[in-house]
Amino acid sequence: MAAAAATTVSSAGGLLAMLNESHPQLKYHALSNLISFVDQFWPEISTSVPIIESLYEDEEFGQHQRQLAALLVSKVFYYLGEFNDSLSYALGAGSLFDVSEDSDYVHTLLSKAIDEYVSLRSKAAESSDEAAKVDPRLEAIVERMLEKCIMDGKYQQAMGIAIECRRLDKLEEAITRSENVHGTLAYCINASHSFVYRREYRQDVLRLLVKVYEKLPSPDYLSICQCLMFLYEPEGVANILEKLLRSENKEDALLAFQIAFDLVENEHQAFLLNVRDRLSPPKSLPSESVQPGSSDPAPAQNENSTAPEDVQMTDGSAVLEVDPKEVTYAERLTKIKGILSGETSIQLTLQFLFSYNKSDLLILKTIKQSVEMRNSVCHSATIYANAIMHAGTTVDTFLRDNLDWLSRATNWAKFSATAGLGVIHRGHLQQGRSLMAPYLPQGGAGGGSPYSEGGALYALGLVHANHGEGIKQFLRDSLRGTNVEVYDSLGL
Repeated sequence: MAAAAATTVSSAGGLLAMLNESHPQLKYHALSNLISFVDQFWPEISTSVPIIESLYEDEEFGQHQRQLAALLVSKVFYYLGEFNDSLSYALGAGSLFDVSEDSDYVHTLLSKAIDEYVSLRSKAAESSDEAAKVDPRLEAIVERMLEKCIMDGKYQQAMGIAIECRRLDKLEEAITRSENVHGTLAYCINASHSFVYRREYRQDVLRLLVKVYEKLPSPDYLSICQCLMFLYEPEGVANILEKLLRSENKEDALLAFQIAFDLVENEHQAFLLNVRDRLSPPKSLPSESVQPGSSDPAPAQNENSTAPEDVQMTDGSAVLEVDPKEVTYAERLTKIKGILSGETSIQLTLQFLFSYNKSDLLILKTIKQSVEMRNSVCHSATIYANAIMHAGTTVDTFLRDNLDWLSRATNWAKFSATAGLGVIHRGHLQQGRSLMAPYLPQGGAGGGSPYSEGGALYALGLVHANHGEGIKQFLRDSLRGTNVEVYDSLGL
């Protein structure tokens, strides 16, 4: 009896014959069983695809039965390699197409569905073409896939699909429902920079991330400011920094300084200066009314004090009340403006490079003695080596000790020797111009060597690299007032 019960089905012919019966229940029975055997008998079932398609198109056939017929046809087309037709009928299968099924069939069609959806969403975003409208059934499959990823805790996968499909609503949902919101936000920022190539869409993603960050119980101001920098919204960054600077909590002020330092590392000079200029000045600080002989704008204040303090006017005729909070804000504002302008970072870098300079001048001296005087290539190479060895250290001892040797340089070697000073003194903003003064064009006319003068202007550019607020106009004026033909020949 047991052996008889364990019969093996060797053909789908009987079930296919039932599809031609008139009773709907027989057709439904045939479809239900054919679904179970389609992996084995798809070549045989493929001969009856037109019949199954007619069942799907029959509106008098029950909805569930029609979806079952669509699923069966979809699987047959999948095995035939017709993925477009397979996806089309899978859409007609509705909820019977189970996105959670772990099979090659489902994985392949999901990948196909996502690619198709991404293509249609991109076309819809780029134009208002009616042909770019998305099939609601296709959208439903993608949404079910996203929901499954979120339910399974695969938040990064869900965010990747949402970004690719331009579904910012699902992206926000995946972030807010994740167990580690800060981690998923950081991942999303990296993904937007690495995989979103259209600038307009990347900005939309970043604006969404800023909105999510701001809704957190403890907003990550550092990440918010980074996003606002990529969006080029200096007003938003300035508002955050000012809010932190005016806080009575000293930790908030330190956070503002840290944000400023991190923004400076991106070396976006125009943005940083824009942020700096948008910071509000302190309110009613009588800097012009302090006692004569005092260099401080106001008496020293304790950051925790709250009582106003009286300040005597210089003529002794009036007394002004100064809010100590504004005094504290003014001190913090001065510091953060120095950071945003790059001066603080440059000063710290100069101190570090000068203090830890371990270059061996004996090596350069040996190279110089070994180089033939008339060998211009070796002469220039020695100059380059000195500039690279002492880059940013402000140590130009080798050049000053060998002025006669350097004076033998001609043409481009003279240009390189002068420009090398800019490499050595890079960041020396306060004295850069005075250091290069002997080599700069004098009196608005190119009286000296154009190579030496061109090298000096190039050196000034290197000294003020990415911090040219105070030197750009001078460089422009110098170039306008010199021999244009000579500088054109130099490519300057």
